[in-house]
Amino acid sequence: MVQIRLDLPQQDAGRVDLDAWKEGLDECDRQKIHAATELIPDEGCREFGFDLAQLLVDLELDADAVATGLVYETARTHPLSPDSLQETLGTGVANLVDAMLRMASTSEYQLSNLPMLGNEARNQVDNVRNLLVALIDDPRVAVIKLAERVIALRMAKSMDEETVRRLAREALRIFAPLAGRLGVWQIKWALEDLAFRHLHPGEYKRIATSLDARRHERERRVGEIVAELKSRLADAGIDAEVIGRAKHIYSIWRKMRRKAVDLSQVYDMEAVRVIVDDVQRCYGALGVVHTAWPHIGSEFDDYVASPKDNGYQSIHTAVMGPEGRVLEVQIRSREMHRQAEIGLCAHWVYKDERRESLHSDKMSWLRRVLEWHDDVAELADLSELEADPVSIDRIYVATPQGHVLDLTQGATPVDFAYRVHTEIGHRCVGARADGIPVPLNAPLATGQKVEIITGETEQPRREWLNPALGFVKTSRARMKIQSWFRDQIAESNVAAGRGLLEDTFRRLDLAADPGELAREAGYASENELWRAVGVGECQIIDLVRLMGGERLPDRQLSLLPAAAEREAGSVQEILIAGDDRQGLLRDITSVLAAMHIDVVSTVARADAAGENATVSICMRVRDILQLARAVDRLRRIPSVRDVRRS
Repeated sequence: MVQIRLDLPQQDAGRVDLDAWKEGLDECDRQKIHAATELIPDEGCREFGFDLAQLLVDLELDADAVATGLVYETARTHPLSPDSLQETLGTGVANLVDAMLRMASTSEYQLSNLPMLGNEARNQVDNVRNLLVALIDDPRVAVIKLAERVIALRMAKSMDEETVRRLAREALRIFAPLAGRLGVWQIKWALEDLAFRHLHPGEYKRIATSLDARRHERERRVGEIVAELKSRLADAGIDAEVIGRAKHIYSIWRKMRRKAVDLSQVYDMEAVRVIVDDVQRCYGALGVVHTAWPHIGSEFDDYVASPKDNGYQSIHTAVMGPEGRVLEVQIRSREMHRQAEIGLCAHWVYKDERRESLHSDKMSWLRRVLEWHDDVAELADLSELEADPVSIDRIYVATPQGHVLDLTQGATPVDFAYRVHTEIGHRCVGARADGIPVPLNAPLATGQKVEIITGETEQPRREWLNPALGFVKTSRARMKIQSWFRDQIAESNVAAGRGLLEDTFRRLDLAADPGELAREAGYASENELWRAVGVGECQIIDLVRLMGGERLPDRQLSLLPAAAEREAGSVQEILIAGDDRQGLLRDITSVLAAMHIDVVSTVARADAAGENATVSICMRVRDILQLARAVDRLRRIPSVRDVRRS
C-alpha cells in the first residue's frame, strides 16, 4: 500500500532539520539548503517542497538536487527569476530548476492519438515520452521529475477529478516506465500504486482492504519462512539478511487481470529477499533455497550473470513453499540491493572530482536504455504503447491543443504546418513559437508550442523550395508544395520558372543560352526546363553548378579560380540596395559570417537618414555556388530590396 504522507524532519518556524539530513552534506551544502527554505513564500509551497526534498534525500541525490526540490513549486507558481536563483543558490540549482520548468509543460500535452493526422496518426504517448527525454540534459533532472510526480499524486486530493485522472494516466503511461528503465524501483512502485488508487479507487480499496484483513496471517507465514531460511543459510555458513517483501497493489491487480482470477486465487503475494555480501554467496544462497523447497522451473531469471539494460542485478526464483503456496525469492548482494532501490541515483554519491565524467557516462546510458518495449507491453488494458529509441535526429513540438508531433531535426514552421495538415501548410503565412512570432525558416526546437497563422486562400510560395533559404527541411513538406504547383496551369509554371531563372542570372551577372542549358540539364526544351524550375523539380542552384567553368563567358571565369588558387577563393563585389535603418549593416555582415564568408571591404552610404541605402561589399567566396547562396540569403534581410553582383 502506498504511503500518502512522509514524516518530514523539520524544526520550528518550518525550517528543515539539517541534522536529519546531515550525512553527505558539508557546511556549504547546509547553507544552500537553508537558503532554499527561505525562498519558499507560503505553506502550500512549503509542504510540497519539503515532501519532494525529503524524497530526494531518501534517493541520496546531492545538495543541488535537494535544494531544487525545495524551491521547484515556488519557482513554478511564483515570480522567481533565474538571476535571483543563481545569486542565492548557485548556477547548479538555477540550471536544474530551469530544466524542471521546461519539463513541466509536458502536463499540457495530450496522450491520445491525434485525429487530424488521419492515416498518419502517431502514438502521442510515444511522442510525449520522447519529448520528455529530449529535454533531459542532466540525469538528476529525470530523477527529480519522477520524484515530483510522486509528490503531485500524493497531494492530488485538492485537485479536480479530471486533473487527478490526467496526472494518474501520465504516471502509468510515461513516468512509471521511465522510473523502471532508470532502475528507481521505489519510485516506479509508488507511481503505479498512487496512479492506480486514483484511476480505479474501488478496485484499489477492495484489494487494500483484503490485504489489510489478511495481514496478520500473511505476516505469520512470511515470518516463519524468513526464520526457516535464515536458519538454513546459517547452517550453510552464509551470513545473510532475509526480509519479507509484500507486492505492491498495482502489480497484484495486474496479475489478477492478466490471469483472470480473483484476489483469493493469487497465491504468490508473499515474497522474500535475501541480501548477502558478494556474488559468490548469491549463488550459494540460491542452492539453499532450491534445496529447501521445490523449484518452479519456468520462474527463474539470473540478472546477476545477465544484468538488465538499466544495470539491475538480482537472482529471481520461485518455489513451492510451505502450505503449497508459491513463494518468490530475490537474491542479491548489498551493492546490488542499493542499486536496485535507487537505481541511477546511487551514482550521485560520488565526490565532485568523479562526477563530471560520471555525468557524461550516465547521460549516454540514459539515452541508450530508454527503449521501453518490455516495460510498457503489460499496459494493454490502458492501450498498447509502442516505443522506439529516442533519436537525436528528431525534435518534438506541440500544437496549441497540446498534441505532440515529431519532426526532423532542423524542421521549420513550414514543415510543422504541412505535418499538421496539407491545407494548413498551403495557407501558412506566419508562425509563433511559445507565443513569440518567428520567421517561417527558423529551425524549431524540442519543447516549443507552435501556432501557425493562416491566410484565407491557398498560396504556397516558390521560395520555400529554395534550399538555400532553409524554409523546408522535410521531404513531406517539399513534396506537398511541389504537388500544389504542378496542379497549377502549365503556362503559369513556365512563366514563373523563366522569371526565377532570369532574375537569378541577372543578379549573379551570368549569361547562358536557355536551350543549351535545358539540353545540358536533360530537358527536351527550354519550356520544359522553366516548368521544372517553376514547380520546384529543378533547383536553380543546381543549374548554376551545372554551368561549370568551361561554359561560362570569359568575364565570368574569375569566379572559378585555378585549382592552386581555389583554397584562397575569389574576391567578388556585390551591391545591396534597401531602406536605411539601424542595424542593417550588422544584419548583412551576420549573414555572411554565418556562411563563413570573409568580408574584405565594406562601403555604405545613405541618401538621408531613413531613406535609400546602398552597401558595397567585397567578399572572398570559394566559387559561384557560394556566391549564389549568399545573394539569396542577403535578399531575405528585412528592408533589403535588391542584391546583385557588381
